[in-house]
Amino acid sequence: MIVVNTPRPSQELAFTNYAYCSTGDLRKFAIPGSSLAQVIIGDSVVLTLVSHGNIMDGQIALNAVQRRNTKVSVGDQISVITFFPPASFFLALLNLELDYVKAKDNRNEELDAVVLAQHLHKKYNNQVMTTGQKVLFEFLGTNYIFNVNQALVEDEEKANDIERGIITNDTYIVFEADSSSGIKIINQREDASSKIFRLKNVDLQKLGIGGLGEEFGQIFRRAFASRVCPPHVINKLGIKHVKGMLLYGPPGTGKTLMARQIGKLFNGREPKIVNGPELMSKDVGETKKNVRDLFADAEQEQRARGDQSDLHVIIFDEIDVICKTRGSTWDGTDVQDAIVNQLLTKVEALNNVLLIGITNKRDLLDEALLRPGRLEILVEFNLPDETGRLQILQIYTNKMKGNFFLAADVNLQELVALTKNYSGAELEGVVKCAVSFASNRQINMDDLNKEVDEENIKVTMNDLLNSLQEIIPALGVSTYDLQQCRFNGMIDCGERHKHVYESIMFLVSQVKKNKRVELFACLLEGPQGSGKTTIAASIGIDSDFPYVKIVSPALIRGLNESSICAKIVQAIGLFCRWSSIFKSDCTNIAGLSRKPSSKGVRTSQCFCKG
Repeated sequence: MIVVNTPRPSQELAFTNYAYCSTGDLRKFAIPGSSLAQVIIGDSVVLTLVSHGNIMDGQIALNAVQRRNTKVSVGDQISVITFFPPASFFLALLNLELDYVKAKDNRNEELDAVVLAQHLHKKYNNQVMTTGQKVLFEFLGTNYIFNVNQALVEDEEKANDIERGIITNDTYIVFEADSSSGIKIINQREDASSKIFRLKNVDLQKLGIGGLGEEFGQIFRRAFASRVCPPHVINKLGIKHVKGMLLYGPPGTGKTLMARQIGKLFNGREPKIVNGPELMSKDVGETKKNVRDLFADAEQEQRARGDQSDLHVIIFDEIDVICKTRGSTWDGTDVQDAIVNQLLTKVEALNNVLLIGITNKRDLLDEALLRPGRLEILVEFNLPDETGRLQILQIYTNKMKGNFFLAADVNLQELVALTKNYSGAELEGVVKCAVSFASNRQINMDDLNKEVDEENIKVTMNDLLNSLQEIIPALGVSTYDLQQCRFNGMIDCGERHKHVYESIMFLVSQVKKNKRVELFACLLEGPQGSGKTTIAASIGIDSDFPYVKIVSPALIRGLNESSICAKIVQAIGLFCRWSSIFKSDCTNIAGLSRKPSSKGVRTSQCFCKG
């Protein structure tokens, strides 16, 4: 179509997001069954098309800003294509940068974010906004222009390479303005308080998080419940928002995944994600500068906007690398202590920062970092239970199931029962390994260039079971290894064996149900072949603890005394550090190979007599 000017003399037509054409052309572009006509102008900008009597067939009227967006001039030809909006294409967040159409010197003006958002909702509802697009509008007698910095749809799975979507009444609009423009946005924080999250509801499985509902609930209650309340309510309560949290636990349990997804839930700025080793430098002052740079944006915005500043989320992976206990390292420079001091100072000074630390080694962190006012929320991530393992396996197999790559004989519930002690990352490894078995069957080793028949790729239950032989749990033992300890089953040897089994299971129930119970340890004594290992393995299986460890002669055979002690301490240390043996319900030691020292396992119950 031929580009022409917006019809004159009315200026109102130029201050819209409309493009104008003839009545005949409008019929060609109208969506069947709808009076609405939306078109893609040029490469990416989507405008609503309206008819006007002064426009001839084959012409399209664009205002100056629209021509600048599409990089055309009056008289040029431009492609115009009907735009069919996909389902679930509604905007959850729209970030707009405001400016005057004509710059005015020495002008300072305050714009109420709530009132301005209501005006734009009324003016642009059901219209499409595209990232990078500029739009003219008039507000309270002044002409403004906004640039679309961010346009996020409600359903992230529907997002395209080009960020755009339809404005609805539920779209949350964030306003920004350069300090040099003279525009000051007020009440932005007040309006944002109830819409701090990008989505209306949080579906953890859609976010790829399985088996961590309790952990997320704890994080939300402690860190975000207060942020949903209006600021004036928080001021009346006389409290401050939580500034930091620490996620700790064994590798592969979902700590980093949870932190990254939490960061994505917020409206506004994208989270900063940094690994502890990345901050370290061979130069003494460089590491401290790297820490300062992380907080520079938040510091600058807090000075400029005060309480209306956006929330800045900073995620520290492997935080133990830079925040070791002060005085624990002796490198002659005290640089490690200086880093911890600087981090503590920054967290306390800024009110618009949420710091999320992640570590596998909580015991290495400086205790001052974990007190209230700093990383005060401590959330432990343990190995998933049966429900969690099922959710994780469903997440990793849903796509192949929807695309008919999962065989009908796959029973995830059966696989869950066989994956005790597996972390979330290891369960993902099991699924990947099963896919390698399935795809390998379709590869012709004699002719690697032969095209793979994708229709016949099926991941079977046998593939998943074979994967369990290759993907071995790092922390505990596999169910298969436990089953080998009672390979021939349990033989009924009378009341005495039954009494031992029932008594230990009673101790198990005490640890699981009563959080005040710190630790129960028991010693099984008797002649060779009397069933000690079988009973211990049976307890490990029947207890349903997420973490079971076997310390056997095979583990320490050929080692010297110090190495044997180190192996035993390592096994027991995993319980104390990762599984909260003194607080929660996730440990069991089966079959210690040697009598532990007085400083090792404490024996509180003894079932012996042969």
